[in-house]
Amino acid sequence: MTSGGRVASDEQVPLGRHRRSTYAVAAAVVVGAAAMGTAAMVDGDTGGSGLLAAFALMLIPPLVGAVAALVFGRRLIRRMPRTAGDDPATRRRIGQALRDGSTDDPRLDALARREARLRVGQRWLLWLFAVVAVTQVSALVSTVNPFSRVLAVMLILLMVGAAWYRWRGLREARRYLAGPPSQP
Repeated sequence: MTSGGRVASDEQVPLGRHRRSTYAVAAAVVVGAAAMGTAAMVDGDTGGSGLLAAFALMLIPPLVGAVAALVFGRRLIRRMPRTAGDDPATRRRIGQALRDGSTDDPRLDALARREARLRVGQRWLLWLFAVVAVTQVSALVSTVNPFSRVLAVMLILLMVGAAWYRWRGLREARRYLAGPPSQP
């Protein structure tokens, strides 16, 4: 069958629908990024031709990025080896085991320990989120443009939320790795 006729494993949703939604999200991100860039670039000037030219220029970088992500991302996913933890149901069980701190299934325990080691190895992301949030404080305090302040607040909130989510996962991973492994 064609790719539109294939069906995902446990969700029973045609893969063509996933592709359409991916394209819709990519288009929304491109237009939204261009609109925000245009608003920052024109700084309140609502002249017709200048505004349209600024929007057209600001549309190019996110469009190139979205096309590259859609084309190369799909190729990278196809090349990645399938593992036992790729199934959505197994991913949910791994997440539940990490939240609970243990599991009785030895196979699931091995997958959960692998995921926990990956999370611990990515603790540097906490520092990245903190640095990005701190760099936006100057834009929040010193700028005259209200759009820049709103953008700085949104980015700070996004980084704080991402850092909290990553910190919670890191805490779960450390707790899971500190426990005894499941015996077969």
